[in-house]
Amino acid sequence: MNVIAPVQNTSNIRYADFVQVITPIATYRFATTPTALTISGIGTFDGLGSLVNIADVQRDLKSTANQTSLTLVGIDTALLGWVLSQDIKGSQITMWKGFFDVDGNLITGGGTGGLYQYFYGYVNNFNIGEQWMEDARMYIGTISVTASSIQIILQNRIAGRFTNDQSWQFYNAGDTSMARVGYVSTIYYPFGKTA
Repeated sequence: MNVIAPVQNTSNIRYADFVQVITPIATYRFATTPTALTISGIGTFDGLGSLVNIADVQRDLKSTANQTSLTLVGIDTALLGWVLSQDIKGSQITMWKGFFDVDGNLITGGGTGGLYQYFYGYVNNFNIGEQWMEDARMYIGTISVTASSIQIILQNRIAGRFTNDQSWQFYNAGDTSMARVGYVSTIYYPFGKTA
């Protein structure tokens, strides 16, 4: 079990979530902090504050396959096309928690630059939409992203290759060990039948 010094022996815990999404085009980092923060060893996170909502992640004593979701709200509706243009599905996503002292400074005593990773996986689905915000009298955009941990992806992985000559030749050109599979599959052997 990891011992996180900032939360030991205290009942007053201040934290923020940090999210990094790596798409084929670029890397995006944002956090639930009110201002941007630069974390050594990772990079600069945009401060989106309460515009980011991250669902609970299952935490067990042993490694567990799980998934989580995050929602970005309050986005200008003209920017909703960002998700579609970035090919976000299948992108790598990493989430950390960062802990702060009473003065609002990030405690950098452990983890990577003071951040403690709690989720690593890939985006498997997303949804974009609009909501009417009565107080502002305007539409705001919402982006909901569902991500699966790397363990769930590995559990669902299909391993191996086909037992046919074409598949075998793809991996080992010139190997003839599967050359007769097609022919053998058409033969009927009357096993157990007396002559």
